[in-house]
Amino acid sequence: MFTRKYLPSNHTLTAEYRPNDGGRHSPPVCLFSPESSARVFLLFRLLILFTVILFIAYSNTFDAAWQFDDKPNILGNQRVHMTAFEPAQILQSMTAKPGVGGVYRPVAYFTLALNWLLGQDDVFGYHVVNFIIHVLTTMALFFTIRVLLRTPRLDGCYPGGQRTFIAGSAALLWALNPVQTQAVTYIVQRMASLAALFAVLALYFYLKARLASGPSRRAGFHLAALICFILGLLSKENVVLLPLAVPVLEAFFFSEIQFRGRGLMKVALGVGLAVLFCVGLGLFLRPDLIDFIIHYYDNRPFTLVERLLSEQRILLFYLSLLLFPAPWRLSVEHDIVLSTSLFSPWTTAAAIGGNALLIAGAIKMGRKHPLTALAVLFFYLNHVVESTILPLELIFEHRNYLPSVFLFLPVAQAVNYLVIKWQDNRLRFTGTIVLTAALLGFCGYATHVRNQVWRSEQALWLDALAKAPNSARPMATLAILLAWGDDPTPAKYRKALELTERALSLRMARNLEAEQLGNMASIYERLGETEQALAYYQKALKVAPERVNNRYNLAKTLAKNGLFERARRELEIILEQGAVHADYFALLGLTHLWQTQPEQALTIFRKALKLAPGRPDILLAIGNSLSAMGYYERAQWFIRQAQKAGGHDMVVVLNLLQNALAAGDMAMARKTLDQMLARYPLPMILDLDRLSAERYRNVPLQIGRLQAFITSEIHNSQFSSEQ
Repeated sequence: MFTRKYLPSNHTLTAEYRPNDGGRHSPPVCLFSPESSARVFLLFRLLILFTVILFIAYSNTFDAAWQFDDKPNILGNQRVHMTAFEPAQILQSMTAKPGVGGVYRPVAYFTLALNWLLGQDDVFGYHVVNFIIHVLTTMALFFTIRVLLRTPRLDGCYPGGQRTFIAGSAALLWALNPVQTQAVTYIVQRMASLAALFAVLALYFYLKARLASGPSRRAGFHLAALICFILGLLSKENVVLLPLAVPVLEAFFFSEIQFRGRGLMKVALGVGLAVLFCVGLGLFLRPDLIDFIIHYYDNRPFTLVERLLSEQRILLFYLSLLLFPAPWRLSVEHDIVLSTSLFSPWTTAAAIGGNALLIAGAIKMGRKHPLTALAVLFFYLNHVVESTILPLELIFEHRNYLPSVFLFLPVAQAVNYLVIKWQDNRLRFTGTIVLTAALLGFCGYATHVRNQVWRSEQALWLDALAKAPNSARPMATLAILLAWGDDPTPAKYRKALELTERALSLRMARNLEAEQLGNMASIYERLGETEQALAYYQKALKVAPERVNNRYNLAKTLAKNGLFERARRELEIILEQGAVHADYFALLGLTHLWQTQPEQALTIFRKALKLAPGRPDILLAIGNSLSAMGYYERAQWFIRQAQKAGGHDMVVVLNLLQNALAAGDMAMARKTLDQMLARYPLPMILDLDRLSAERYRNVPLQIGRLQAFITSEIHNSQFSSEQ
C-alpha cells in the first residue's frame, strides 16, 4: 500500500515488500512483543478476547425464533430428528434433502441432527453451535492471515506483533460486521458458516504446506487442506470454486512470475486448470446441473440474462453493505429493480464497468499490493456460484459470509501503517487507536441492534416489509403468520387474505404465486368457505400443476366434503407424478374406506404403513378396514397397536368398541366402554354428533349404533344402581 520513499528513515517499513537496507533501520516496533515462550498464552488470550467480544455482540440471539427456511429444513424434516446416536440414524441425517431425501449437505445436516438429539426444537442449542462456529471461523481467519503475512512476498515486512495486530483487526472487523448476522443468527444458514469455516481452514493448511520445510510436513498439511475442502463442499456447494484461490495465492504471494509473456501464460494455464477442475467437480456433485440451469428459470420471475445483469448491481450493493453496514440498510429481503438490459436501469452498465475496474485493478496491483488484490479477487471469486448463472433468488446477505473474509485486510493493514508511522506522535497515535476501537465498537453495536429483529418471525418480516415495501415475500410471510399463528380469528384470516392479494399483485416467481394461491385456498377453508377454497386450489394448480402440496390439500378438502371420486383423481395424479409419501396413500385409502371398499383400502394402507411404520392413524385405518371385512381379531390387534403408538384419543377407543360390537363380543364391548368412562368425561362420550360432523377426517364410525349401545348401557347401569 505504501512505498519505501514515503517512510522516515527511523521507521519500520510496512509496505507489502521488503527493502534490502543492510540493517540500517532501527528494530521494528512490536505492538504486543510476546516472547516465544508466551506465544501460546497470547493466542489463548486472543481466543478468549474474540469469544467475549463476539458474545457481547450476539448475546441477544440465543433465544431467537425459528425463521423462514428453518422450518422445512429442520422442524419439518423428519430425517434430521435424530433420537439415538446410531449408524442408521446418522446416515439418515446425511440424506435429509427436504421433501425428496437424498445426500445433501450431509455435514451441515448431521450437526443439525445432533442438535435435535440433544435438545429437539429448543432453539438455544442451535444458536450456541452457530455462535461457536462463528468464533472458530474468526480464529481460523486470524491464523490464516498470520501465515499469509509470512509468505515470500511479505516475509519480513511485518514482524510478529504487527502480524498479530493486522490479523486480529481484520478478523474482528469481519466477524463483527452486522451483515454476517444472517449467516450466524439464522439457524439454517449454519450451512454457509460451516462451509466458510472449512474453506478458511483449507486455505490455512495450504499456506502451511507451502511454507513447510520437509516433504512429510508438506504432505500432512496438504492432506489436511484436502479434508477441509471436502468437508466444506459437504456443508455447502459454493466452496466448489475454492481451488481457484490457489492460482491467486501462488501468483501474488509465492511466485516471482511477471504478468506478461511467458509469465502471463503460466498464470493463465494455472487458472484454466483450476477452472476445469472446479467445473468437473461441480458436474460430479450435481450431474443434472446444466438441465437445472436451463429449466429452473421457468420457476423464476427473471431470465438467465436478467439475473446476470442484475447481479452486477447487487455485487456492488453487497460491497456497500459490508463497508457501511448500518442496521437500517440490512434486511432479509431487499427491493431489487430487475435489470432487463444494459441500460434499463442505466446503473446496470455502470455496475458492469465498476466491477470490471475493481477486478482489473486488483490484478494490476497484485504484485505490489497482494493483500488488497486478494481482498477484491477473493470477494468476486466466491460470489461466482451464487451470483451468476444459477437460477437462485437474486439477493441474500448470508452469501457474503465466505466472500468477505479477506475484505478488511487492507483496512487493518492501513491502520497498522498509521500506528507505526505515528508512534512518536502521541495525539495521532492515540487518535488512530481510538478510531479503530470506535469502528469495532460501531460494528459490534450494529450487530447487536440488527440481531434484535431476528428474535421473532413477526419482527423480522415487519422489518423486511418496512425496508422492502415493493417485495412480495414479506407480505406473503406475514399473511402466513397471521393465519397459522397463535389464536387465529376470522379477522386475522381476512387480513391474511388481504396481504396475500397485495403480494400477488407484485412480481413473484411462478411457484411462489402458486404457493400464495394455495395459502388463500387454505384460509378460505378455515373460514368455512369451501367453494372459494376449491376455486383457489384450482387457480393454484393452473399456475403450477406440478405443485404436489396444493393438489394434496385440494384432495383433502374434497374428501372432507364427501367428494371422494374427485379426491381420488387428484391423489392418483400425485402418485402418477412420482411423488411418494405416506399421507398420499393414507388419504387415498380413506376415500375407498368411506365408499365401503375395505379390500382396496387395505391394500393402499399397507403401502402407507411401509413408508411410515408405526404411524397411529395408519394402524387404526388398517384395523378399521379389517373389521369391515370381518377379521375382528386381527382388527383388534391393529387398533391396539395404534393405541400403543400414541393414538390415545377417543376415536381409537370407539373403534375398539365398534369392532367388539361387530364381532358380537358384548363382554369386550362393555369392558371397552368402562375404560372410556374412566378416561373421558361423560358429556364428551355422549357428544358423538361432534365426530359425525367431522366424520371424513377419521375412519368411518357407525355413530348411531355406538350411541345406542352407550346410552343403553349407561341407562341400565343407572337403573341397576337405583335398584
